[in-house]
Amino acid sequence: MRRRIVKTMVLLVLALAVPARALAALGADASSVARDQEALKGALTVTPAVGYEIHELKISSGVVREYLALGGLVFAVSWQGRRAPDLRQLLGAYFERHAAEARAHRTGHHVLSIETPDLVVSAVRYQRGFQGRAVLPALIPAGVTRAELH
Repeated sequence: MRRRIVKTMVLLVLALAVPARALAALGADASSVARDQEALKGALTVTPAVGYEIHELKISSGVVREYLALGGLVFAVSWQGRRAPDLRQLLGAYFERHAAEARAHRTGHHVLSIETPDLVVSAVRYQRGFQGRAVLPALIPAGVTRAELH
């Protein structure tokens, strides 16, 4: 059991240390989405929703969704796939605080959940993959709930 916990912790640290891969940063504008698609050689699909757009990028290791308010700011990101994406790049300016909160509030060896007034992050490591979501509550468009962001 201890060995499994240590292995999981090492995998999470390695996932956070992967070099930047050009994903849009939480709280940033939409100008990087085209660069994301080109750099990751992924298929981009844009889906309009009431009050926001979902920019879904299918890449070899999974799917990253960037939720953009109509003003063009990324207010949430989610990921799912065989490997965790580079959270330093996804969370941008929020990464360091996320990392500090993660060290202080780890809820289990497969689950990470952080909720502060301006940043909510949840991540799960499954046997063969990763899934997670980061949200800036203050930037969520009116009428949109966190439950809609998956």
